[in-house]
Amino acid sequence: MNILKISLILLFAVACSAVQESAKVRLDIKAEVDLFLSTQDLEVENQVLKRLQLGQIQHEAVKSILLTRAKKSPGPTGLQENLQVTHNGKNYPYALFLPESPKGEKIPLVVVLHGMGGSGANTIPAWVERLDKKVAVLCPTYPMGAWWARPAEEMVLSLIDHIREKYNIDSDRVFLAGLSNGAIGAYMIGMFYPDRFAGLIPIAGSITPRYMHFLVNLSNTPIYMIQGAHDPIFPIQLSRRIHKILSDMKYPVRYREHAEKGKAHGGHFLPESEIPAMVEWIGKQRRRPNPDVVRMTREGNHLGAIHWAQLTQGRNLALLELPGPESPNPVKRDGKVATLFATRKGPNQFEVMGQHIIEYELYFNSETIDFDKPVTITTQKLQVHGSTLIPGEKKTIYKKKVEKDLAVLLYGYKNFRDTNRLYDAKVSILLESTLAHSSPKRQRAIAMLSRLNEPLQALSSGSGWRALADAGQKFLVKVQSFLLSA
Repeated sequence: MNILKISLILLFAVACSAVQESAKVRLDIKAEVDLFLSTQDLEVENQVLKRLQLGQIQHEAVKSILLTRAKKSPGPTGLQENLQVTHNGKNYPYALFLPESPKGEKIPLVVVLHGMGGSGANTIPAWVERLDKKVAVLCPTYPMGAWWARPAEEMVLSLIDHIREKYNIDSDRVFLAGLSNGAIGAYMIGMFYPDRFAGLIPIAGSITPRYMHFLVNLSNTPIYMIQGAHDPIFPIQLSRRIHKILSDMKYPVRYREHAEKGKAHGGHFLPESEIPAMVEWIGKQRRRPNPDVVRMTREGNHLGAIHWAQLTQGRNLALLELPGPESPNPVKRDGKVATLFATRKGPNQFEVMGQHIIEYELYFNSETIDFDKPVTITTQKLQVHGSTLIPGEKKTIYKKKVEKDLAVLLYGYKNFRDTNRLYDAKVSILLESTLAHSSPKRQRAIAMLSRLNEPLQALSSGSGWRALADAGQKFLVKVQSFLLSA
C-alpha cells in the first residue's frame, strides 16, 4: 500500500513538472514583450510581468528581444514637408529629410526648432543643404515657436522617439538645434533632458538668469553656442554669461561670437561663415553612455532620470513653467531647486551628494556594476555657505547585492524606446528615514496602498463612515511602515 502511495505521489509530481514545463514552452516571450510595450493598461502590464515571472523567463532572454526588435526602416529617402504627428489629441505638422545611406548603417539626426513666425517646412531646406544631405533633419512646427512651453516640450520629445523607432537613427547621435525662439527651446529641452542628446546647438538666442540654474545638467552634453555681438533681440551679455558658467564648471562648451550684421535683423541670424565649423563639430560628437559623474538640478515639473540617476522627491520644490499658446496659465509655484551629484567612485562604489532631496534612485546594468558583488552607496547632504556648497557627513546608506528585475528593464525601454539606454535594476534611497529599498515588488505594493488610501480619505468626509475610514488608514500606515522596513 505504501509503495502504491509513493508511486502515485511520484506520478503526480512528474505530471505537475510536465505541466509547468509545457507552460514555459507555450509562453511566447516576444508576444508578451510586445503586449507590454503596446498597452497603456497598468493591469495588463502587471499580468505580463507575472506570466514572465511564473514562466521563469530569464532576464537576458527578454533583454535580447529588446535589443533585436525589428523596428528599423530605411524609410522614403529625401525631403517630406507635409507630415503630421498626433500628440495628446492634437495634430502638429513637421518636415523630415532622410539621406541615402548604406543598408543597415545608422544615421545621425539633427532636430531644428524654428523661430517666431517660422515653420518646420520653411526651416528644413537650408539645414539639409548645410549638412550636405548626409544627416537626417527633423523640423517640427509649433505656434509662435514657443518651444519653452510644456506642450511643445512633450510633443518634441514624443516626435523624436517616433522617428528613432521608425527609422534607422543612431540614438547616440541625436542633436537639438534652434535659432531665436528655437534656441530657447534647445536650451530648455536640452537642459531638462540632456541625456537624450549628443549635443545642443543654440543659435541667436538665450535664456534668463533664473533658468541658468539648470545648466548644471549639461555636464555630459556638449553645447555649441553661436551668438551675434550686435544681436538686437537677445543681449550678448546673456550668452557670455552662459559661456562663463559652463566654462567655470569645465563643461564641454564651444562659444562662437560673431560681429556680422544681417540686412533684416542686425546680428540676429546664422552667418554662412559659421556653418563649416559647426558641421565639423557635429560630426565629432557622440552621446556618452553611463558617464561616471551625473550632475543635476531639478524643479517639480522635471524629475525624470538623467543617465543612471533620478531625483524622485524633493523638499518644497518650485514649479517653474513659462506660458505658451496652448498653456497660457500654467500652474506655477515658488520654492526650492534640488541638487543631486552622483559619482561612480570605483567598482560597485557610488557616492551621492544633494540638497533638498527626499528620495532618489540609481539605475544599474552589467556595464556599470558586477551583480555578483555587493553595491555600496554613500550619501552626503550639501549645505550652502555663502555661494559655496559644502558636503556634510558621509553615510553608508546601502551595502548589499542588487537583483535584476524585469519590471525595471521593461518600463525603462517603454519610457525611452532606446536600446542604448537599458538598465537591469534600480535602488531607491529614501533619505528622510535613511531607508533603502530595491525591491520593485515592494514599491508597487506601496503604490497600491497609496491608491487604496484615496477612497478611504473620501469616506472620511462622511460622518457615518469616518471611524471606519480612520481605522483603515491606520492599518495602511502600519502595512506601509512594515514594507519600508522589510
